[in-house]
Amino acid sequence: MNLLTYTIFWCMSFFFLANTAWGGVPGDKASPAQVLVIYNADWDKDGAGSEPGQDSREVADYYAQMHTDPLTGKKPHLLGLSCVHWQKKHLNEWKINEDSQDNKNGLIYKGKGSTPEDPNWVRDSRSVEITIPENNTDWDSLVIRCRSDITGEEQVLYRHGKRVGDVSVQVSGPPRGRYWNRSFPLVEPGKGRCFRLDASMAFSGPVTVFLAVKDLEGNPLKDINLKYFDRQDFEYTITGPDGKSDEKNLNEDVLLPVKKYLEDPANALPDGTLLKNHILYVVLVHGMPYSGNSVFGIEHGATPNPADHGVSGSLEQRLQTLYYGWDTHFQPPIISMYMSGGPDYKDGVANHIITTGLRMQLTGRRWNPYIHPDTYSFLHNNNKTPPSFFPVAPLQERRKNLPPQYFAYGVTRIDGSDAEEARQIIDYSLYATRYLRPEMDCNVRQRLRGEGSGALQDLPARMAKVEKENLWGKKELETLGFVVYSETGGDGLPFLVQSTGDGSCLVEPKWSEAGFYPGGMGRRVISGNGWNSKKAEIWQYLERGVSVSACGAPVFGGGPHITNATFWDNRILMRYLFRGKDLGEAFLLSTMYVNWSTSLIGDPLLNPDLNKTVIDRKPPVVSPSAIIMEMSHDMEKYQASFRTSLDYDPENPEVVRMVVRCEDREKHVFQASSSLYSRRPEIRLAELPPGNSFNCEISFDDPYGNISEVVPLVFQTKKITWAGKLWKGTVDVIKDIELN
Repeated sequence: MNLLTYTIFWCMSFFFLANTAWGGVPGDKASPAQVLVIYNADWDKDGAGSEPGQDSREVADYYAQMHTDPLTGKKPHLLGLSCVHWQKKHLNEWKINEDSQDNKNGLIYKGKGSTPEDPNWVRDSRSVEITIPENNTDWDSLVIRCRSDITGEEQVLYRHGKRVGDVSVQVSGPPRGRYWNRSFPLVEPGKGRCFRLDASMAFSGPVTVFLAVKDLEGNPLKDINLKYFDRQDFEYTITGPDGKSDEKNLNEDVLLPVKKYLEDPANALPDGTLLKNHILYVVLVHGMPYSGNSVFGIEHGATPNPADHGVSGSLEQRLQTLYYGWDTHFQPPIISMYMSGGPDYKDGVANHIITTGLRMQLTGRRWNPYIHPDTYSFLHNNNKTPPSFFPVAPLQERRKNLPPQYFAYGVTRIDGSDAEEARQIIDYSLYATRYLRPEMDCNVRQRLRGEGSGALQDLPARMAKVEKENLWGKKELETLGFVVYSETGGDGLPFLVQSTGDGSCLVEPKWSEAGFYPGGMGRRVISGNGWNSKKAEIWQYLERGVSVSACGAPVFGGGPHITNATFWDNRILMRYLFRGKDLGEAFLLSTMYVNWSTSLIGDPLLNPDLNKTVIDRKPPVVSPSAIIMEMSHDMEKYQASFRTSLDYDPENPEVVRMVVRCEDREKHVFQASSSLYSRRPEIRLAELPPGNSFNCEISFDDPYGNISEVVPLVFQTKKITWAGKLWKGTVDVIKDIELN
């Protein structure tokens, strides 16, 4: 990172840090009232296990309920969106589909003659490139001609191994390298040749370039003619040739209603501050679409491979840049871009297409000025220099000091396969905000017990050591005392994974089997990891209780390809998250892409500041009246299900696992436990024999191993008569189990 970049960051932060010792910056932690939660008012699904009513609104209400300030009553703002188009229900599809799709290239032809047949593959006359392999070629026979498609005039540009006229023809060996970093070596015998020229030097406007060459026996080896256009004949467009917006439905169903809500004076603060300026984070909850078209419907990608390009972006990233000056400040240049494949590539033709600068990947400080200067620095020419740590002013203050076209929100998604998985992210985040420490991991507690201690006594000193020695990623986590089982190299992910087995912590943690502790993080940077693929890893992470994750909004569905820098840089995120930054702001600090397919999952108010988190030492409190047992049977056996819901204490959030152990008269043991911690644990005992009695014990344990036990419960299963077998859905409910 250069000196100028550091200077900019320091200047933006200095005023707010002048009299503050590091340990967080005043105002870093956002108020719940600085969050806007958006749900789908058209959602018509009410899944099993959720409350009566549609699930999208339920998750939004739950978020507001859990984040209501008990002292002030301030809470997140809720906004329900509905499709404004008659009988369309655009919001109930995984992507907001559009009627117009003709602006993928962002250009319109204004030159003479006929328009290009394929507007996405318009070759640039200023970048003609043709490679011919050796193949017994008579290079002296090669002729290159150029004809104006407007006037019919023609010029010979290359003949007898030399250029003819004023148009320079560069001759080299076949290009080396990949993507946009190709190089052109000197000509070597037997390795073919590459010919490059600027045909606009011969004629302006559309032209046809002819190339003919023979082999050493005088037989035609190649005889091709290629259509090219002049990029000066194209103009940037935000609608495409049909004059209709390729993001019309997205604008009318989502972006404009959100702007209207944020700018409505009726929603302003008492001092007149509009919600637009007050809100820091936006949350999309379960039920909202995952994707919409990118800005103006222009596709983009990270490589020259057209399969890596796409028009679909994440709905979160569109809302992140809701107030970016896309149509006023960011007028992109018209450029020539090398794209692999395409027309005539089998004849050795390299396609340099005419396109707009918005086709390039939008990364780095040019597009995300909130980014930490060293985010993903290790990808820059294998840079091994560790990042630099320095205090960063609060998001709200930095946003005030940036040009208005860079006004952004931190936008995340809280989602899952059902409402319960989405609610669990909220519950885990509340618990982790208060209690996330290395001791949450039972492996750490077990080691400390062996040392005669119940807690890390030197966590502040460990944090100081991390800063003094400038440790990042896995090294930082290990120094702080966390147990790291990294699947992704040195960045420390997955994080806070539970141990498999019987809870003795002797088996190596594995998230796919045991799940995550509250505050756990995991992600998989792989092509197929996206919301619109039910086989994607994101669904597995959520099922196993991840609190922070990421994926592509679309994969294999028209979105830009995921890259090794698509998600967050965990080194940057961990360092600032553990020192007072909200997850929403830490995401902005640690992500490179804007207007991309990136979907970031988590509660933006997650704030596990290790200067403030504590060890949970209180056993779970379970209300006796909240424990419910239900029994049902099939043709042969009974099943008993147990569930409860913990009361919410904002000062002492809690999640538990429930364990039920029953013995029948013959001392046969039937035991089950809930797989994840939850505010609403539920388990089922199956294969209970009929006509028997059972003595049961119910216990609850939290992530720190604190246990509450329930007095023994006795129940009986009736014999299943022939008539009973016909009524196998019969259910008995037992309530009011007493606690110790």
